[in-house]
Amino acid sequence: MSIAKVIRPAGPARALRIAGPVNRFVSGRAVSNCGDWLTTVAVAVGLWALTHSLGAPALAILLRVAPRPVGSLLGGHLASRFGPLPALVALNASRAVVTGALALSLLAGTVPAVLVLLALSQAAGGAAQPAGQAAIPRLVPESGVARLNAMVGAVDAGALVIGPGLAAGLLGLLGSGSASWLVGADALSFLALAALVASLLGGAGSQAGGGAGRERPWAGIGLVLRRPFLRQLALAQLGIFGTITCLQAVLPAAAEQRFGSASAAGWVYAAVGAGNVLGALALLRTRRRGLGSRTMALLTLGELLPLGAFALVGSAWVDAGLAVLSGLASAPYEILAATELARTVASERLGQASAAVWLFGYAGMLGGGLLATLVAPRLGWAVTLLVAWTCGTAALVGGWARRRRGAAETQQVAAGAPSPETPASATEPSTTERSVAEEPWNASAA
Repeated sequence: MSIAKVIRPAGPARALRIAGPVNRFVSGRAVSNCGDWLTTVAVAVGLWALTHSLGAPALAILLRVAPRPVGSLLGGHLASRFGPLPALVALNASRAVVTGALALSLLAGTVPAVLVLLALSQAAGGAAQPAGQAAIPRLVPESGVARLNAMVGAVDAGALVIGPGLAAGLLGLLGSGSASWLVGADALSFLALAALVASLLGGAGSQAGGGAGRERPWAGIGLVLRRPFLRQLALAQLGIFGTITCLQAVLPAAAEQRFGSASAAGWVYAAVGAGNVLGALALLRTRRRGLGSRTMALLTLGELLPLGAFALVGSAWVDAGLAVLSGLASAPYEILAATELARTVASERLGQASAAVWLFGYAGMLGGGLLATLVAPRLGWAVTLLVAWTCGTAALVGGWARRRRGAAETQQVAAGAPSPETPASATEPSTTERSVAEEPWNASAA
């Protein structure tokens, strides 16, 4: 693999100035995320009101997950080829059109059309994630990436707290027949986000990725598998997303057993969101630019361990506290991982790398949902969650161990010692490799 210049000049260390472009980007994301949660709740309630069957809402959950891997690869490719900001404008305009059609289908009571349009909207949502992540380092200097990631993490967590509660309150006040109006409001939120991002066009975020944009959409997968940090991050996403999706699938049954009502699942979501908000706010003034292997392992285990304990502890208040702890560890991990990703991957390939990492996360979501669907009816929700947690923890430990082993072998090669994958005859770099490796900007990118 060629070595690319990825360290951008940081300039003098100073706090990130909250300028107009940053405000517009963060505000648009906040409005859009709240709208997205309106659709999540409204579609489930609307399908239940139309069919009076658990089958349609369950199928809707599956359709929310299955299209996202394809969308993720497409979004990373579009961000690399056309620039992250133009890709975001096009994707959110498309989401507005599709979500508007979804609202009309829900109002007309056409269940097949609702499910098809839901799948299309989720594919576009999956595409927007890597494009948005690739846009962040284009909006601020390197010293401000961590803080902007913290701001984005805070509004994402706030949407998790506000969105479902707002949807539940409006549906309770206006009735289930208002579900289509909530979905229509989500369509307007995507238009607002597209307009705000369009006002940022013309800067670095509008620049295409050059040669990287002409590669195949799945080119980022090879990049992730070759680089130890990206591989550990991808496996962490696989394990965490799988466990959380399984918990989401069994949460109504768990809430009914622990809290006395299935509707109390909303309190668990709120507890996770509250932990996320606290964790993100704690990093708003951070200037940390790196995330080591051990720190990532500790933070990801800190997110997963409370979820495993959730299956074993039988107290409602303790369960709520465990959800807060999980969210509290989740926010720093996601913020610092996104910052490290932007720091170590060249900007023209950041969309592809982000897409591949999200692909692993969406694969975990699909696996967790299928596990809950197939196992929970036979073994119960607690055993199912423990199985998902065990698999997720194994993925985390496997990624950490492989990264440490890869680092040890790199040190052996640097010292001239042969490793199992690098014979003694291959430890001496060629003239070309030596001349590239000696460039000063590569010292902190290894």
